[in-house]
Amino acid sequence: MNSQKEVSVSFVRPIDPKDGYNPEHFEYIEKKLSKEIEDIENSSYSFVCNGLVSDSTGVSSITRTIIKKIFNADIVIVDISTLNPNVMFELGLRLSLPKMTIIIKDDETTLPFDIKDFYILSYPHSLSGIDLDKFVSDFKVRFVKTWTDFNTTDGENTFIHSFYGSNLISPEINTQNLNEAIDKLGNMIDLMQHKYIAYDPRDRWDSFDFEHDVSSPVPLD
Repeated sequence: MNSQKEVSVSFVRPIDPKDGYNPEHFEYIEKKLSKEIEDIENSSYSFVCNGLVSDSTGVSSITRTIIKKIFNADIVIVDISTLNPNVMFELGLRLSLPKMTIIIKDDETTLPFDIKDFYILSYPHSLSGIDLDKFVSDFKVRFVKTWTDFNTTDGENTFIHSFYGSNLISPEINTQNLNEAIDKLGNMIDLMQHKYIAYDPRDRWDSFDFEHDVSSPVPLD
């Protein structure tokens, strides 16, 4: 009988092709790390990679699906290369939870001031063999250590936990509150979508389905 606990791992990364990147660049990194993660041998845990949080075949509400996957996954790996707006938004959502998050980027992406203090693993933009192998090796060590520390400290080393007990956030968060928060956030995003559609049909926010990049709305004259 298998007594291992199944740990779910999801990814957040750019989806559309980017200038200066191989069209399969980010998918390649995701698949490579997924294989390495699922090959990790642990007597207590088995890690299962579930792909992108935005994978939603047959789902009517992509927004709610993304939010629920971000909130429910045990571990989320976020590739912030190119500082894609959707990725950064989803990273912000994930960091609001007392759950494990690992951030990676390619070595050509310059970090904004806001997240320079976060521990972020860099991989070679060129995806060259020797350098990429070193990154994967470092990633596996970091992954296992972070998961071990997370369980040992019961999530006390997560970003949001440092705000617990302050006048900002109460640690008394239960499942019902989280589900209500997901629904409310989904409703807020739906409202934003409708407002932007009414604002200017020429802008690129008109679908807001997280499947493509977004840009600032075009101001009306």
